[in-house]
Amino acid sequence: MKQGRGSEKGGFTTSDRLLATTFSRALRPTAFGSWLMVIFLAFGFQPSAFGQPNLNQLRQQAEQNQRLQQLQQQRIQQLNRDLANLDAATRQQLAELRRLEAEITRLERERADLTRQIDLLEGQKRQAEARIASLQKELQGLRERLSAMLRSLHRERAGRYLPILRAESFTDLSVRSKWVGVLGQHQTDLMDRIKHTVRRLDEERVRLELLVDTLTERRAERQQRIVALAQNRQSVQFTVASLRQQRAGRLVILRETLQAQTQLRAELNVLQSRIAAELQRIAEERRRAEEERRRREAEERRQRELQAQRQRELQTQRQREDAARRETVRELPEVPRELVGALQFPVRGGRIAEAYGFQGNDWQTLQGAEASTTIVAAADGVVIDSLFIANLGYTLTIRHSDQIATQYVNVLEPRVSAGQRVAQGQVIGFTGGGVLIPSNQMWFRVIFIDDSGNFRYVDPSRYY
Repeated sequence: MKQGRGSEKGGFTTSDRLLATTFSRALRPTAFGSWLMVIFLAFGFQPSAFGQPNLNQLRQQAEQNQRLQQLQQQRIQQLNRDLANLDAATRQQLAELRRLEAEITRLERERADLTRQIDLLEGQKRQAEARIASLQKELQGLRERLSAMLRSLHRERAGRYLPILRAESFTDLSVRSKWVGVLGQHQTDLMDRIKHTVRRLDEERVRLELLVDTLTERRAERQQRIVALAQNRQSVQFTVASLRQQRAGRLVILRETLQAQTQLRAELNVLQSRIAAELQRIAEERRRAEEERRRREAEERRQRELQAQRQRELQTQRQREDAARRETVRELPEVPRELVGALQFPVRGGRIAEAYGFQGNDWQTLQGAEASTTIVAAADGVVIDSLFIANLGYTLTIRHSDQIATQYVNVLEPRVSAGQRVAQGQVIGFTGGGVLIPSNQMWFRVIFIDDSGNFRYVDPSRYY
């Protein structure tokens, strides 16, 4: 069983452990347990003989392949998440890019409108300036005519008598004076209107100049905003290009990872096929081993039956010889009373499984608590014989006095040897040396020797 546990540490699978359990149950201490164990080990039917290391390697490779597949699957999921994040970021940046382009378009449209308005105002300003120049020229002419008329009046005033002399009548003279006054007043009114118009045109020109300056500032502000938005647009375009490049890189890695995963799956399928073939081979070897074991068990069972039959024949012959000897030899004296209670029970923690005389036996069958139970010397004495019998293990014989000796059959490995003196209770061996006797049992005989040197087997219970 220790060997079975050692093999399990060496890499047994569940099916192998079940097989080992079955073998261990089959090899429990029974009447033939030790013998079956010897046969099983002799022919090398050990768990390691079924190609277990190769199968373990295949299973380790399959487990490693599955772990790699799990890692690849986790990597694929991470790459898919990265791609989703990159797509979301790209969409966000594209939306920002579209917003910037729309804003730039709007500002450029406003700048164009402002430019048209400025051009229109500039035209209106030029028209006002041209009109002002025309009015100023007309005003200059009026001023010159008025100056000429004033000079004429002065001359007439200086020669006031000349008009009178030239006038044909007084009426003609008054009419002449009246028209001269009307013409002077008309010239004066015309000059006032022209001055008012020039002043109004100057105000309009100033207003137009202020409006042109305002529109020019607004156009410059639009231009600055357009430049800033163009820079933002360039930055967003660079970000979009970078995100697309990262996405392309992730797609390449994802493609390579998927190819690697496909290859791992193919390798796993091959490993599983090899494992299935190896399991089938192991099952076939186990089946053949089981058939061989059963055949050998049947053969050994037949041999045991033959040996049992021979034992019975030998026992019958021995009983006949004892009966004949009892008829021819005088009756031996009874056991001395001083020897009663002098022997110690030789199996520690054991009991009497079969009494003396059971089925004609001349021994007492003692049974221990477990296999390889400790055997002790029943009394002080000297080991006079240590004999190994093929199917009965070692047989130890200890002489305690001139009249009493004890015999221990089915000893596994004696702790004493012939000629050695032992003390009562000293460990002399363990049960389980033979294959015809269960490993936890022992045959115990007490031999009585008379004064003539004759001996016979007596009931050991009379000496405890």
